[in-house]
Amino acid sequence: MPAMFLHSVFAYTVKRWNPSFSLPALLVGGLIPDVEILIIYYLTGGTIDRLFFHSVIGAITIGTLFSAGIVVFIYPSFVSFFFRIDKNIIQKNCVFSGTLLGLCLLGNLSHVLIDATHHQFNPLLYPIFTESVDLLRISGSRIFDTSVVTVVLSVIFLVFVVVFLRNGKGFWKQMLVG
Repeated sequence: MPAMFLHSVFAYTVKRWNPSFSLPALLVGGLIPDVEILIIYYLTGGTIDRLFFHSVIGAITIGTLFSAGIVVFIYPSFVSFFFRIDKNIIQKNCVFSGTLLGLCLLGNLSHVLIDATHHQFNPLLYPIFTESVDLLRISGSRIFDTSVVTVVLSVIFLVFVVVFLRNGKGFWKQMLVG
């Protein structure tokens, strides 16, 4: 599986396409589905590591609401404290709205769909169907699929990092707030 932070590539791409969008909503939405991994893995004795948050229904419902709550109530304080960014600047990008909800939803769905290109078990229609939906898999090889996805996302991520470093406008602010 690609590193969790590589899911941020989608957020940076969307933010570049529309600078008025909330980067925190896209980032958190894109990372939240992995919150369930440790819990599900522990509860199933390691037989399943992804379930509801990695389904389309989970991403649209609880994943989106959970993401919005984190963006509005936790993200500004957390990022301000750990990355020394003015909390007021962050909060301007974390105001609850229909657009923020939509961006959290978009982030969640991007995570689910990126994962569906390379994971062996894709519970895309859970809880309606418990079977894996492998329609988006690149090939039948998990190693090949994961390698392709990881390399592509890593290259794009590095391009964004280089661009943010060259801008000279505060690297962490660009990476975490936009």
